[in-house]
Amino acid sequence: MALSRGTLIALAAVAAVAAAALLGCGGPSGTPPSFAAQWDEGAARVGKIDHPEGLGIGKLGELLVVDTWNDRILRAEGDGSITGVFGEYGSDPGKLQCPRSVAIDRRGSVYVVDTWNHRVQKFSKDGDFLMTFGGKGSPWGYDEADGKFLFPYGVAVDSEGYIYVSDFNNNRLEKFGPNGKFVMKWGTEGRQDGQFRHPAGLAIDSTDRLYVADLGNNRIQRFTTDGDFDGKWGEEGTDPRQFDRPYDVCVDAEDDFYVVDFGNHRIQKFSPGGKLLWVYGERGRGDGELDCPISVAVGEDGAIYVSDWGNNRIQKLAAPSSS
Repeated sequence: MALSRGTLIALAAVAAVAAAALLGCGGPSGTPPSFAAQWDEGAARVGKIDHPEGLGIGKLGELLVVDTWNDRILRAEGDGSITGVFGEYGSDPGKLQCPRSVAIDRRGSVYVVDTWNHRVQKFSKDGDFLMTFGGKGSPWGYDEADGKFLFPYGVAVDSEGYIYVSDFNNNRLEKFGPNGKFVMKWGTEGRQDGQFRHPAGLAIDSTDRLYVADLGNNRIQRFTTDGDFDGKWGEEGTDPRQFDRPYDVCVDAEDDFYVVDFGNHRIQKFSPGGKLLWVYGERGRGDGELDCPISVAVGEDGAIYVSDWGNNRIQKLAAPSSS
């Protein structure tokens, strides 16, 4: 029996929806996390934090917090108890000016993006200064020499110890060897694949693919460690899968990635293929609410830590029961 035109259209619509779901265009498929705890500027355990930004998880599960306006790094346990502090205001080795991001390598060494000093500094796991690289080139940007920065923002370290830095105002990424020597760079200002408008947070997955929060383009881009384009997700907007100034991205043990959706006051989680798993957060000051979140990190136990920048606190979210 021949099908009517209306039936054919309906079947085509069903097929389109099914295909969209396979491509990651369906609704969220996972279970969002739940609020667990928060530590703000008045909490004795976390000290007087002042607009915290970057977060990182160490080998033993300790949380590193970039206490940006206090020009220091805090080391904390999962309950917010401070176990170490290093850094202070200044431009000498080991001192910091508005640090933005942090990364930890497999040996536990800590890399800090010292943004207003236009450099990256490396510290031991105990906070002892080890080395610095980078420095400021042309004050106007866009013509920086290799290995120089103009307000660097994000940092990530791959399995071989190579270091990646987002050169925010030069709209490019730079790669360095474990010794801090310049290796390569890629990116120019623009909207095409492999171009950037103020790249910010960085993350590396288990296969050494590099995720970049392409802030001004409201998207996430992924690359190989040789700088080859490997995918992109997002566009400007308020709907799921859309972003408003995504400042940071992190990757968990399953290679799912989490995006800090700064202007939409939420966190979005995606599978490695870009399928939306969940959306969490809305603007507010209550438990689990967010005001301009700016960084995210995930522990091996699945606990999610968020720098709730506008509320001047760190929030901990409990691992969802499924993802």
